[in-house]
Amino acid sequence: MAIALQQRGYKVKLVERSAGLVEVGAGIWMAANPMQVFARLGFAEKIIEAGWTVKLLRLQDWQSGDIQTTNMSQIAKEYGFETVALHRGVLQRLLFEQLEADSVRFGCEVESVTQSGDQVFASLSDGSSCASAIIVGADGFNSQMRRMAGLGGEKRYSGSSSYRAIARGAHILPAEAENEAYEIWAKGCRVGFSKINADDYYWYMTFDAPAGEVSSASEIRTHAETLFRAYFPQWIGLLQNTRTQDILRTDISDLKPLTQWSSGRIGLIGDAAHATTPNLGQGGAMAVEDALALADTFKELGLSEAAWKRFEQLRRKKVAWTVSTSWSIGKICHLGNPLFRSLRNIALKKTPDSVMQKQVRRIYSLDSTSDRS
Repeated sequence: MAIALQQRGYKVKLVERSAGLVEVGAGIWMAANPMQVFARLGFAEKIIEAGWTVKLLRLQDWQSGDIQTTNMSQIAKEYGFETVALHRGVLQRLLFEQLEADSVRFGCEVESVTQSGDQVFASLSDGSSCASAIIVGADGFNSQMRRMAGLGGEKRYSGSSSYRAIARGAHILPAEAENEAYEIWAKGCRVGFSKINADDYYWYMTFDAPAGEVSSASEIRTHAETLFRAYFPQWIGLLQNTRTQDILRTDISDLKPLTQWSSGRIGLIGDAAHATTPNLGQGGAMAVEDALALADTFKELGLSEAAWKRFEQLRRKKVAWTVSTSWSIGKICHLGNPLFRSLRNIALKKTPDSVMQKQVRRIYSLDSTSDRS
């Protein structure tokens, strides 16, 4: 967001709670839609160089094998890019390097906001304050800016939790398949993975669980090993090359649709506005798309309440479809009943190409105002 605004001539100050850049999280897949945004901002090639290109995505059943395959190279012919997998910390560093010097105030957070006329005033945790024309809340699923702006936000638990990690120095796929990504569905769980660089793999596992369950690091590893051995023994090398302390556990939830994404001159983007479950791999992508669309809208209409409203009109339809579709996928991937699982697999295998192409267009086409100019 800040990069796009700075490139359009705006002065931007980011307030970041953490003390500095740290390697956090596991991996992330940047699909063709955010890659198009990065290209417009001038640094897509840096993302590609820092990550690993995914040319084929395999969706499999743990017993019967391939359900669907998606040729990402074919998608690239229309949308310019294949999916790029990389470490979240690497992506964060690359984005930071595109900012103007002194754009980020680390170790600080917004404690309160007030609006008066054409300005917004923010009180910060270091005792200082600042005034601005607008405030963009990009502070994620548990957004404090959403709360301070009075925009609500009801969380919806999916019934599944997840493990995410990096397998370092792993040798999982043969050389001829190293540009493939896999997601395998099983009874009450699934696993997915791809390379993120020449040496390492990103992997994730989802499983049915009550909300808020707490596990120790050793319990997490033991549980993951149990599921790998029961359903994914071919891929247990992922776990064997992962340090126990590196396995992150996160419940999978989304936000019920907000009535509005802004209040006056304060607005939200990304997970703060419309957190989605990860089943389409589009959470980060939606935030990146938001950034370009909002920057273009500000350039068109100025730093105004009207721009916030226009941005929401522009983005809400695609976001709503993404959140809804992702939620629906989450409800079918863990099926345990063999008959239902078989029927699901047959239905997915027989999905007409026209339906698949329509879904591809909905995912990878951009909503930016610049598309209409």
